[in-house]
Amino acid sequence: GSLAQVEAFHEEIGAPSPRVLRVPRAREVGQIYISSIFTTLRAAWFTFQHVWQLKPDIVLTNGPGTCVPVVLAGYICRALGVCRSLTIYSESFARSENLSLSGRILYHVVDRFTVQWEELLPLHPRAKYAGFHSRPGADEDLPPLPEPATEGPATAIVTVGSTRFDELIRTVDSQAFLDALRTIGIRRLVVQKGNGTYQPTAIVGAGGDVEVQVIEYSPSLPADIRRAALVISHAGAGTIMDCLLSACRLVVVPNEALMNNHQIQLGMALQDQQLLFCFTASKLLEGLQKADFASLRRFPDAPSPVFPRCVRELLDGAVPGPS
Repeated sequence: GSLAQVEAFHEEIGAPSPRVLRVPRAREVGQIYISSIFTTLRAAWFTFQHVWQLKPDIVLTNGPGTCVPVVLAGYICRALGVCRSLTIYSESFARSENLSLSGRILYHVVDRFTVQWEELLPLHPRAKYAGFHSRPGADEDLPPLPEPATEGPATAIVTVGSTRFDELIRTVDSQAFLDALRTIGIRRLVVQKGNGTYQPTAIVGAGGDVEVQVIEYSPSLPADIRRAALVISHAGAGTIMDCLLSACRLVVVPNEALMNNHQIQLGMALQDQQLLFCFTASKLLEGLQKADFASLRRFPDAPSPVFPRCVRELLDGAVPGPS
């Protein structure tokens, strides 16, 4: 997950391991708003104690529910003269049409506010665009996605991440799905079903020349995904970004049962950019049979310069505070 990536980066550059604090979530996915008042207060008290102790010069944060208490605690410490606590908020990559609840709360509070989609700029003039088209080379014609270079049998991975998405697992549990994979050269299928209650039965032992493995989760799953010939995933922003940066052939399946669902918006926006295919669970089999994977383009892997530029501006004293 994210922590493993941070630790790997520090090891790569020879830096000491970071100090990690696990902040209670202010709001769980799907939690009703009225009950989140109490969980937010608990997270705020936990966070304030640590921010007061750490006295940060700058806070970098994105959209999860944990970020609001962190930013507000830093703002209180700044108001009391305890520390500078300058703040940069990066809106979630998943928000292509509107701001998240965290973004709406913090838009006028933080010192810098960045978004990943240009469509959000007209409604939010304080925001700075740090998304796809701000990456070096993104305004040029993107190259085709390279053919998967896999060792051993070509592997397809179906993953729901840490969520429960029984509809997707039920959809891939059929001989017709195995036949569709076979026609595009897949010879091994790994189904990561998460903590869902549906247990695949039709594909287990019925794959013929397609080997099938069903798992709940594996520590090696992120690395396995990067090596896969095809990934069929829930439309979580983190998994999507990992696959795009790894140049994976990717099909995303939004979970239509989620509250305030922005997965469909994200999946369709990226499909319009020819970076992946997006199908609902009911249309997955038909979509796989028609998908032209040769039409997909490679996502630029160079990071956007906007976020580090914001850091430099604030630490150099270019901006006294939010406006």
